[in-house]
Formats: sequence, structure tokens, C-alpha cells
Amino acid sequence: MKVLIVYDSQFGNTEKVAQAIAAALGTKEDIRLVKVGMVKPEDMKGLDILIVGSPIHVWGPTKGMKAFMKSLEAESLSGVRAAAFDTGYPSRMAGSAAKKIEKALSKAGCSIVAPARKFAVTGNKGPLADGELDKAKAWAKNIL
Repeated sequence: MKVLIVYDSQFGNTEKVAQAIAAALGTKEDIRLVKVGMVKPEDMKGLDILIVGSPIHVWGPTKGMKAFMKSLEAESLSGVRAAAFDTGYPSRMAGSAAKKIEKALSKAGCSIVAPARKFAVTGNKGPLADGELDKAKAWAKNIL
């Protein structure tokens, strides 16, 4: 099974969540963890599962993540199972990057297999709230 986890991270919190998700999913041979600006076209080929995460920035994904989402062609990922997550304040007023990512993944033909998930931070630069990495691992296992 080929799994790609694409993430952006400003203060390291989203990267920690992405790493926890990768650890929960399996061996390193099966899973690639790639920061959004480093994704290559060949990374997107032959995927079984695509997981995408971003911190919430101005009520949505970061600029880098928006560029990645815009690069996804309609139906180009047909048959790929996918899920989206974000990191940010637990308030609904903070917005959601994950829901916007999920919408872009759906347009690209992905089958969304887990609801978009927010992992809470306690301050503008973090850290993650207590227990969030364990929640990320549990969420990841549901994707399989």
C-alpha cells in the first residue's frame, strides 16, 4: 500500500501531527511524509491513500497548501482514498483548513475515508494541546 502524507507547518505543530499519523500507519517503505513545497509529480502516482494537513492560516490553509490544492487536476486522483487534517485553535471561529483541503481532494476524485479533523494548539505558535498526538494516531488508524 502506497501512502503519501503531504503537510505544511509554520511552527512545527502540523509536522508533529503528520509524523504521528505516519507512525500509526505502518512501515517507512509504505509511507512518504513530504512537506508541501517538496511534493513532486511522481509522488502523486500510484497512491492508495493521500493524507493532507495544514495549519489554519487566515481561516483556511496556508499559501503553500492552497497552491498544492490548485495543482490537483479534476479526477486526477480517482480511486485514491484520502483524508484531511489541520491544526489550530479549537474554536469554530478559527476557521478550517481541513474542510477546504477535503473539498479539493474530492474534486480531484479522491474518496474521503475519514472526516476532516482539527488537532488543537494552545497558543498562536503552539504547542499542541495535551493528548493531540494520541488522537492523531487513533484518527490515522481509522483511515486504514
